[in-house]
Amino acid sequence: MTTKRGIHLLLTLSLLLSAALPVSARASESIQLPIDTPAEAHDAVIANGTPFGDFVLLDDALIGASQYYEVKGEPGSSAAWIVTYTYGWGDCQAGCISRHTFAYQVDPVSGVAAFDSQQGEALPVNAPEGLLMLEALNGATSGIVPITGMKPGTDDTDWAVMYDQWYSDFIATLEPCAPDVDPADLMVMTCLLPDGSVAGPMPLFAPAPGHGPADGGEGHGDDGWVHELPKIILAVLLAWVGGAALVGWRKSRANS
Repeated sequence: MTTKRGIHLLLTLSLLLSAALPVSARASESIQLPIDTPAEAHDAVIANGTPFGDFVLLDDALIGASQYYEVKGEPGSSAAWIVTYTYGWGDCQAGCISRHTFAYQVDPVSGVAAFDSQQGEALPVNAPEGLLMLEALNGATSGIVPITGMKPGTDDTDWAVMYDQWYSDFIATLEPCAPDVDPADLMVMTCLLPDGSVAGPMPLFAPAPGHGPADGGEGHGDDGWVHELPKIILAVLLAWVGGAALVGWRKSRANS
């Protein structure tokens, strides 16, 4: 029983560690290489965990679509394929009044898809959650850090700035609280009070109500633990592995 609980703890810590630390974008082994068609370039982008599974290829017969992609590239060329995903809203039957695009470069040899840029108007709050997260993290998905601008062997990601951007975007999605809302009520829906503070349950890793940047908090004094979380998880994981190894060694000596 102890062994099973230990394995479960190890797996949980490993998953948390992999989610907290950045990893390099990579192509899935299921991708057909080399990339020779627009469909294969699209598949390479999807394989990196991007939320474009419902997007369709733009062609002359496509009318009124609000989620589509376009591909630029030449079969047999060593140049990267450029895949651009467009999310539109506002009278899309007439061509969509507003649009937001995400562009990717796909290496035809390795199949690696690298986030390139995003452009257009800010996504509406009712856009798919995956797209909103992609916009907030500037192309990073599932722990993948954008390749553009990064030097090999370095990580220049400013996690504090990224967190502030995510938190600001989250606050912007909240509706104002009802005039008679009780902030102490555990059943109240998450909403924004008149003074800019938050009432109701907060998402994982968000600062507690009354301590965040949206309600007058000063700097990161109250949520500095967020920036140390990867180190804490790694230290706990290493301590657990070391302890398990020591217990196993002692048992082997006792049985010998």
